[in-house]
Amino acid sequence: RNVREAEAEIKCNPEDWKIIQEILSGRYKKLELLLEKYEGMIYSQCLKFAETKEEAEDMAQEIFLKAFESLSKFRGESMFSTWLFQIGRNLVLEKIRKKNLSEIREKEFARNETQSERKFCPESELVVKEESESLMTQLKKLPQNYKIPIMLYYFENMSYQEISEKLNLKMNTLKSHILRGKELLKNLLQNEKKSI
Repeated sequence: RNVREAEAEIKCNPEDWKIIQEILSGRYKKLELLLEKYEGMIYSQCLKFAETKEEAEDMAQEIFLKAFESLSKFRGESMFSTWLFQIGRNLVLEKIRKKNLSEIREKEFARNETQSERKFCPESELVVKEESESLMTQLKKLPQNYKIPIMLYYFENMSYQEISEKLNLKMNTLKSHILRGKELLKNLLQNEKKSI
C-alpha cells in the first residue's frame, strides 16, 4: 500500500522520472537526455537576465549543475520542469544580487532586497588567489574526459561549439562531461577543505 501511495504522489512525467532514477543509480550518460529536453527552456529564461549569450550559456550550465547535484532531493512531487525552473529562478536571483545589477532589473525578481545587503569584501582578492591555486591542484586529479573540456571552456575561453569540434564530441555529451566534471571537482575541493 505504501508503494502505491508513494506512486500516487509522483506528479513528475513518467519518462523524466525513469531517466532521473537511472542517473541516480550511476548511469550518468542519461543526463544528456534531460539536457536535450530542457536546455532550450532554461537557456531562453537565462537570456532575459544575462547581458550576453555566453553569460546565458554559463547560467544555464550552472542551473543544470545545481539540479544534478540536488537530483537525489527531487521527490517527483511536481513536474521536473517546474523543479528545474525553481532552481533556475533561485540561482538567477543570487547572481543578480552578487553582480549588483541596476535596481530596476533586480526589482523584477526581488522587490524587497536592500542595497545595504551587498558589501564588498576587501579580502576577496586574496581568497580568489588561494582558491584558484587549490582549484588547479584538484583539477589535475580529474579523469581526462572531464578535465580537458573544463580546461578548454573555463581557462581557454573556448565555446562549446569549438570544444565539440576539437574533441570530436557530441554537444550534449560535452555538456554532460562538463557537468559531471564540475561536480567531481566540487567534491574534491570540499574534501580538501575538510582535511585542512
